[in-house]
Amino acid sequence: MAFTVKRKTYFITGGLLLVFIIILIALPTIIKNYAIKNSKTLIGRQIDLGKLKYNYFTSTAKVYDFKMFEANDKETFLSFDTLVVNLEPLRLVFGEKNLEQFFVRGLEVNLAMQDSTFNFDDLIAFHSVPTDSTTVEEEKEFKYDLSNLELKGANFYFDNRNVSTVTRIENFSFFIPQIVWDQTEKSEADLEFAFKNGGFFKSNLNINPNDGEFDANIEINGLNLKAFYEYVAQYAEINDFDGTMNSTINIHGNTNEATKSIVSGVVEVSDLKMVDQSNKEFLKAHHITADLDQIDYANNTYKFGTITLTQPYVYFEMDSITNNYFKIFKLEEESGGDGEMAVSNTTSDTIASEKLYYEIDKLKVNQGLMDYSDNLTGERFDYHLNAITIDSDTLKSDARWINIYSDMLLNNRGNLKSKLGINPNDYDNLDLDVVVENFLLSDVNIYVNYYTGHNILLGDFYYYSKSKITDGDIQSENQLLVKNVAVENKKGGLYTLPLKFALFLLKDKNGDVNLTVPVRGNMNDPEVNIRKLVWTTIKNKITGAAANPIGSLASLVDVNPADYKELVFAYNDTLPGEENLRKLDKLLEMETAKEGLKVQLEHYVDTTLQMEAIAVEALGQQFFKAEKKDYQKDKKAFERYIRQETKNDTISVKTAALALVEKEELRRLAGSYNLALRRNVNIYLQQKKPDTHIEVVAANPKEPDHVGSQNRLLIRFDMLTVLADDAIVTEATHAERFDDEK
Repeated sequence: MAFTVKRKTYFITGGLLLVFIIILIALPTIIKNYAIKNSKTLIGRQIDLGKLKYNYFTSTAKVYDFKMFEANDKETFLSFDTLVVNLEPLRLVFGEKNLEQFFVRGLEVNLAMQDSTFNFDDLIAFHSVPTDSTTVEEEKEFKYDLSNLELKGANFYFDNRNVSTVTRIENFSFFIPQIVWDQTEKSEADLEFAFKNGGFFKSNLNINPNDGEFDANIEINGLNLKAFYEYVAQYAEINDFDGTMNSTINIHGNTNEATKSIVSGVVEVSDLKMVDQSNKEFLKAHHITADLDQIDYANNTYKFGTITLTQPYVYFEMDSITNNYFKIFKLEEESGGDGEMAVSNTTSDTIASEKLYYEIDKLKVNQGLMDYSDNLTGERFDYHLNAITIDSDTLKSDARWINIYSDMLLNNRGNLKSKLGINPNDYDNLDLDVVVENFLLSDVNIYVNYYTGHNILLGDFYYYSKSKITDGDIQSENQLLVKNVAVENKKGGLYTLPLKFALFLLKDKNGDVNLTVPVRGNMNDPEVNIRKLVWTTIKNKITGAAANPIGSLASLVDVNPADYKELVFAYNDTLPGEENLRKLDKLLEMETAKEGLKVQLEHYVDTTLQMEAIAVEALGQQFFKAEKKDYQKDKKAFERYIRQETKNDTISVKTAALALVEKEELRRLAGSYNLALRRNVNIYLQQKKPDTHIEVVAANPKEPDHVGSQNRLLIRFDMLTVLADDAIVTEATHAERFDDEK
């Protein structure tokens, strides 16, 4: 009987054990089928998996051919070939969660974004369970010990449907030997993986679970920026965006207030390149380095050490209404009808709360390059700036004054040095000093020809400027020096300035042109256009010199310009007096001092007034013979004599003189006097300087300037070899003048 009971016990125990084993064997399949059938209830999405295996002796679970579908149950959202999880359940007894292995192979994740919605938003919503404050339990302390974490051959795809771009991270793998997390002690976690196109990502995280303090070190090496092309292209009309980024980033903060974390480190970008839609490189840099001293996002504070740009390149193209950067970065679309940038309405409280603080210890540009191009004149103008260097004082948003220095070469020849002093919070106050030397004037021939109708053949330009803006008021002192300038007329020109003649007059004894151009105005006055103001000042200098040549020539011989507009004679003079001889000598000195100067003395006289004067002179001589008196000293006796001769008690002296002397005789005498005066002046000039080109000519008798004119020689200045539109009196006009000596 006892044997029978014992035997029955064995059978029951064996049967139960068999059932238990069968259940253990079948359990993975049951769990798999249950999970597939109830996946939407369990995790919010439909899933499918090929196999589920569990080793009860090693506590190892294996999942094969797993898939999670999109919300529409059709496309695959997430899948992997193999998942291996090796646990140590007994360690849970000691408050430690231990994972000996976590291995995933063939992971594929498909992320998508449309507008601001992601294809995993439903999963977030499903797993976001509201917390009931009345049932919050005190969290127990725990420890993690995670070993052999490996991801192999993973692919991540992000479809940004807003820009019709898919970002791919393919064949992504990493292996983490161990992560130990002790909620009561400071713990460390490391991560490292390689990029597909070279380079790697490495991070180290240290965190104190007690107070949440953490520090993280991130190293990025060889990150190819081309992967971000589509995102940049969303904001810029470009065909290419390339470069390589390296960085070392340090983050210190607290998990309880993560947004208040402080970021520091170094960021380097090499071989940066941006190409516009015409395949023109418009922005490049061989190397950019930025020292991040303190990035405090929460307090809107950004402090940088040294920012260095080595061999940066900028291509800037201008047209009549915009430039290539406005076009590329679509800034024209953001500007209003008046061309100004649209500004959103922001309250003063918001602005105050978001006040930006920035600090750059040093800003440096080394070996910079810039190509400038425009078509403003209807002809393409290209200009090259190179060897650009920029060096600054510490730049602070709250600084009262900063200085920025720059040097560069102009078209590989000229030198430009400048110093800008400015209040970064008040652009109405600044100092600007600029020095330009050895600038080749022919480089800007297109502009000179367009505006003045001349070509510059030779010439070096030197420019020295000191400008000061105080509360918007501009005081700018500009000194222009032009050496060895030579120009030719090409006809036309927007303003048709007498440039050649003006430069000829403005040259000093060394052949240099010195101009002082003061500029005054208020930059806040909408009526004031600084560029137009400068141009108008220079234009007035040119036209003023040509319109009033004696103003420039007088300084050569130290005379008063007002005395050298004309030489005045008596109507019956045939010889120049002492004063006029002195002026003729000075004109000869001017001719000698200014090689190529042409001086012409145009004879103007009102012949009616001249004949009256000659008639009075003739009667005066008769009066002297009859009365032995000078008619100019005894005018009353002369009047009595005239009235006796005319037997008219009321007739005037001039009328009587014309009545008593024959008009033909008066015309003959006037012509004789005028011819003698011109001849004697020419003889004097030839005797004093045989090679002189100064000559006296008769003005065309049809000229209105004869009416009411004294007997005078109007002084005209010109060039010996001059093109028609360059001089105040042209060669063509000279040829048309009437010369009674012929």
